[in-house]
Amino acid sequence: MRDLEDRSETLGISKDLLMDNAGFSVADAVAKFVGPLTGLKIVSLIGSGNNGSDGLIASGHLAKWGASVTVIMLKRRPDPDARLQEAIDRGISLVDLSDTKGKISFSSVESLLRNAHVILDGILGIGTDLPVRDPLKTFLYDFQSINLEKANVFAIDVPSGVSSDTSKVSPYSIRPDVTFALGFLKPCHVFQPASEFCGDISVLEIGLPKELQNEREVSLLFDGDIAAKLPGRDISAHKGTFGKGMIVGGSDKYIGAPILAASAALKAGLGLITIATYDSLVNTMAGMLTEATFLRLEEGIANTNFISNMARQIYDELEEYKVLLIGCGLGTSRTSSKILENLILSDLKLPQLVLDADGLNILSKVSNWWENIPANSILTPHPREMSRLSRLSVEEIQSDRVNVAKKFAKEWGVILVLKGANTVIADPNGFVIISPYANPILSSAGTGDVLAGLITGFLGQSCSPVEAACLGVYIHGKAAETISSRIGSSGLLAGDLIEELPYIIKNLRDQS
Repeated sequence: MRDLEDRSETLGISKDLLMDNAGFSVADAVAKFVGPLTGLKIVSLIGSGNNGSDGLIASGHLAKWGASVTVIMLKRRPDPDARLQEAIDRGISLVDLSDTKGKISFSSVESLLRNAHVILDGILGIGTDLPVRDPLKTFLYDFQSINLEKANVFAIDVPSGVSSDTSKVSPYSIRPDVTFALGFLKPCHVFQPASEFCGDISVLEIGLPKELQNEREVSLLFDGDIAAKLPGRDISAHKGTFGKGMIVGGSDKYIGAPILAASAALKAGLGLITIATYDSLVNTMAGMLTEATFLRLEEGIANTNFISNMARQIYDELEEYKVLLIGCGLGTSRTSSKILENLILSDLKLPQLVLDADGLNILSKVSNWWENIPANSILTPHPREMSRLSRLSVEEIQSDRVNVAKKFAKEWGVILVLKGANTVIADPNGFVIISPYANPILSSAGTGDVLAGLITGFLGQSCSPVEAACLGVYIHGKAAETISSRIGSSGLLAGDLIEELPYIIKNLRDQS
């Protein structure tokens, strides 16, 4: 946010103007939520930073519009404080608790809070480090103990006690009915458990320059955005029009994985899919998916020359293919590992590349692998696979998914699809896009193969890597949400997702 504010100033819109806009937008939103303001008792909890300034501006407007507004100052602010003086001039009452040493007197304001119709949280904003410390910690603890059933609680941008950039939450936090996200969504508004502490989210316009509208810290996928990204379907087209994709995958243990991926790619609209797999598996797979074609990889003694020939066999078939997916059910045997290394960690010119599952596990064992894979490859790790690739713990990844994805997408030069609740898509330029879906019904074997296949299907239809990732992630999540509405949070098979995909895509096309 602060970076956007700095860049906004260079485009002619000052930080002060953005702050004025933010305060007005908050006041306007409160008024729209609660109705007539005359006689309404509003208590604003104000801190020392920009969040507090936003709260003071909002409080001043609300007082001017007829509400009875009391500002409780909890942290010392600059002296002189133009924003505070402006709010006083507009009619607020002030209770200053910022001079207390060691402990804020909650009892002195408890009655005000209990009788309030609206409580506005402007204590802590973005960039706040956790944990919350005394004296504010004790105040928030006491605040949690009172009955606020008759009050509407609104948080400005970020609820106090919630980290804006991660999913971390302090036990000493305010739980609002509504959080007003200023300008755009922050990670805490999306990721659990922080999102559970934000209440409903309302994004408020604050006047960021149009040039910066698409450079937000977090963008959330929506139906309209996705519908616009769907590749066209010309009435005179044929299967060659919609691209060819190849999947390198399958092993004795995981025969079904490449079938799921291939089925999803075809359901996404891909014209033709070829599965490159061991000769001994082809007949079984062909009976599972009659619409696929197969490249039979000759089997024999796993020596260096033989494996190199298998990689060459795949490469020689790739000339007309637009996308290559490696990993679904591949296994991590010496043969599989060497096939992958000979293909992608070489000077061979490859089509657009998607790496999933065992493709990622094999890659994680190769030093500096990112220096050799094609630029803008798409990687689709779940947190455990991401841990192997990044050498971070799963806990470190899950506690800061946005920043982890952003960091490594840039470092590796890839489009990173970090799977899980609210899947994160990050590109090398620092853009981050988040799925709105977090559904436990997807915790089922094979659903990751379906996602990889979907992305492959859209990539093969000449979508950009980021577009393909967004389409795949969103449609995958939407299909799961739709099925969950019928059967609940468990019982989904990966094949159920595949059958739902065409209906989701049709509904999206109908919106465009």
